[in-house]
Formats: sequence, C-alpha cells, structure tokens
Amino acid sequence: MRTPGGSGGPTAVPTAERLARALGPKYQVKRLVGRGGFAEVYELWDQELDRRLACKVLHPEIAWTPGMLTRFRQEAKALARLQHPAILPIHFIGEGEGLVYYVMPFVEGESLADALRRRGSYAPDDALRIAEPILEALAHAHAQGLVHRDIKPDNVMLEAKTGRTLLVDFGIAKLLDPGSATGGGPKTATGFTVGTVQYMSPEQALGAPNLDGRSDLYAFGAMLFQMVTGAPPYDGNSSAEIVGKHLADPIPVASDVNARIPRWLSDAIVQCLAKQPDGRFQTADQALAALRRGRAAGSGKLVDAATVERRVRRSGAAPFRPGRFGWWVGGGVALVAGGLLLARGAGFVGSGVAFVHNALVEPVEILSDGTPIDTVRPDGSARLALLRGRADGGGARAEFRWRLLRPGNPPIGEALEGPLPELRRVRGRRVAPIVAEVGGQSYFAPLVTNTTATDITIEVNPGTQAAVRCNCLVPKGAVRTHIGYYRLYRNSTIAAYNNAHPYIGPHADREGFAPRVAPRSGAVVLTF
Repeated sequence: MRTPGGSGGPTAVPTAERLARALGPKYQVKRLVGRGGFAEVYELWDQELDRRLACKVLHPEIAWTPGMLTRFRQEAKALARLQHPAILPIHFIGEGEGLVYYVMPFVEGESLADALRRRGSYAPDDALRIAEPILEALAHAHAQGLVHRDIKPDNVMLEAKTGRTLLVDFGIAKLLDPGSATGGGPKTATGFTVGTVQYMSPEQALGAPNLDGRSDLYAFGAMLFQMVTGAPPYDGNSSAEIVGKHLADPIPVASDVNARIPRWLSDAIVQCLAKQPDGRFQTADQALAALRRGRAAGSGKLVDAATVERRVRRSGAAPFRPGRFGWWVGGGVALVAGGLLLARGAGFVGSGVAFVHNALVEPVEILSDGTPIDTVRPDGSARLALLRGRADGGGARAEFRWRLLRPGNPPIGEALEGPLPELRRVRGRRVAPIVAEVGGQSYFAPLVTNTTATDITIEVNPGTQAAVRCNCLVPKGAVRTHIGYYRLYRNSTIAAYNNAHPYIGPHADREGFAPRVAPRSGAVVLTF
C-alpha cells in the first residue's frame, strides 16, 4: 500500500470519496460531522442493517507513522473486550485508499465540551450525574489493564434521548503515540499532542512510559473541576505554559472559585489532582465511593450552639442571666441574632454588603473612585462594602467601576470598562454581575486552538470597519489560547493567517459562530 504523499497517491481525492471506496457499497458516507486534532468524523448509513454509524478517519500524517497499523490492530482487539453501558464501543477498524479508520455507533446528542460552552458550568448534583458513569466505565477498563489516556470533555458524549453519559475514544491516545511502547514523550513524531494539556497528568506530560489508571483519575479530576467551575484548573497561552502549571502550580480549590460547591466535592477533586499518583485515589472505585459518600452525607455542616454563642459574644451583645425559662428564650434570641449576623456578613441581609461576580474568561479589576481595590478572577466573586444609608445601593454603586485585565504583554484585545452593574438578588445575596456587554455592545472572547502546521496570527471581523488584528501569535499546538475580547456582531468573522506570511500566505476564515457565543462570558472556542 502506498503512503500519503507519494507520487500518484490518493491524497488529492477528497477524504469522503476515498472513505466511500474503502468502506465499499454496504456503507453510505452521509456527511462530515466534525474535525479534531487527529481525526475527522463522518456519519455513515449501514444500508444492510438500516442504522446510523460514525466513522473516525485518522489524519494520514498520524496514521502512517512507523508501526502504527500493527499496533492499531493489536490495541483495537484489546479495546473490543470492553463491554460497559457507559463506553462507546468500536464496531470495526479498517484501512484502504490511504486511510485508517474505525467505526462506532452514532450518538445523537452533544459532547460535554459543547454543553460546557453552552451553559458554562453545572450544579454539583448535575455534574455528578455525568461524572459517576465515567468513573464506573474507568473502573471497568482499568480492571482489564486498559487506560484511556485522554479523558476530556470532548471525549464524553451526552445522548439526547436517554441522557446517558458515554465515554468515547477509549485508548486512542495510546494508538496514536509511537513512543508508547518505548517510553517516548507526550508528542507523536509529527508533533501532535497525545492527550490534551488542560487535563494531562504530570507523569503523562513528562512522558512516563507506563501510565496507569491514576493518570486517568487526574484527568477526570481536571474535567470535574471544569464542570463545576466553568474553567479547567490550569490554563495559559501555550501548551508548555499549561504543562508547567500542572507540574508546579498549587492545586486550585473548586470551592474557593465557587462557594456553592460542597467542600467534600472540592476535596475529592483536589485528591484527584495530586501531583504524585500515590497521593490520588488509587482506583476509580475509590473515587466513586468518595463521591457517593459525600452526596449521602450532604453538602455542609450545621453551626452548633457553642459556635453561635461565641459569635454573638464577639458582636458585643450584653450578658444575659435569666432563669430556667429565660434560658430557652435567651437561647432562641441568641440563635436568631447569630444567624442574622452571619447572614449580614455573608451578604444575605442588610444594605451595606454586595458582591461582584465576574462571568468573563479574563480577570477584572474593581476600582473605587479610580483606584484599584480588588481583582476578581474569571467566574469568581468579590465582596464589597457599600456606602451606608443607600438602601437601594444605587448611590453606593456610583463610586465603583470595573476594568478588564487584558491578556498578553503588551495587552491584546479591546479595553473593556464600565460602571458597577445594577445589583440583583441571587440566592439571597445582592450581586452585580459583570458580563460581556458594555453600553449595549456585546463582546466575545475567542479561545483559539491551532491544529495547523504553522504558527498563526488572528484578525477579527476582517474587511469591516470593526476589523482588529490581535497583534498576537497562536503557536502551533496551542489549545484554547486567550486573545482578548472583541466586538460581537451577528455576522462576526475571524481570519487566521500563516504568521510567516500574514498578508499573502494561506489563511482560513471562521464565520457563523455568533449563535455559539456564551451569552454571559462571551467565550467561544474556535479551532483552526
């Protein structure tokens, strides 16, 4: 068989036509469903059994690495042993017409990645309903010595009709890694990352030759962190920067990002994200048991009477020495007073406290009379003491403004700044939500993934009066690079240019993404 790129090879023929010839008359190639870093996905129609199938076609530059086909067949046989309701099986593999591919059931629904882009994050209970079947699937596979190696939201499918959680592409990262048998690093010979850096365990990033199930549990913890907070635990402007954070940065605490996340759940995520495998849950069953214990026990601790009494005494309340009946009355008063003090301090009652919530994907700075007083991380909140005597908070808000802290040095994207938004009641608290809109103009934040063979530079809304070049560089292999905020229009487009020839070189356009922009954060993921 001829390899791609040889003279007379089939590479000039569209992939869909080549796939149709390779599969034969039994299967009809319907359409291209999606494209990723290592494969294209096509919808098939099985004309004999009247069923929809999905076919992943590996990019030729990956599929034809040395020894790929032999190892591909061997690993596919091992994967065929997996029989679990939360694992999407591989029906068969094949090769022909210069292509290597595998066929699996077609899932009508969306990926967890798409769901997160659409909704931002999940409530803890909803997140656990998705997470627990994944752990069950991992426990089944790990018991047979099989490691996924690429747990991420893109590899979790949510079936529309049944609501089932399905784990896909099991073991494919190992199939694509020519160093897997020899202890090679985390990149293939052609430069494709094996695994995804936002979710990659430290040992996988360092190229450890014998990964075990604890590496999957690290990636699972990173994904669960994103599910409940809206962002991965580590991010950056390049793959190398993100990997460095996995190796050296402190483990983030989910409940510090979002106070509604139960501490037991946050602790479980922290244990999954331990830098050393020995510090994590040792099996998926252990992690699953911890989550189920936490759900059964509830999300928080009750405040006991002694704690309330100490808080009331610290508040300066006068001593009270009643009779026996009076103790009951006094105890009730103390509990009410303590509850009110706690509620006031938490911002649930009173007019002097409010919260700023930053829904954007970049941090913002809070200004008081032009002076910075606080920084609020993405999807984080900050407590503000408002001027007293302003029950509606309107006059108090006038002294505060917010300002976007733009990425890059020098900063890239457009400068966003505005007054503190109108306060709203959210679960009893008064909250000023900062969203991707200023003065009636909506903005969006492209998170750019570069799967091309070159570094690229970006132009937003090219050919219009609102055209802006980001003056940034998105290196090849970069994942979800932040390039700032830009004005959003119904027909907004983005052009990516070869950085070596930004004006005359090859470029690609992305358009029609405006409906996919998250309404609050303005985030949209674009892949080139």
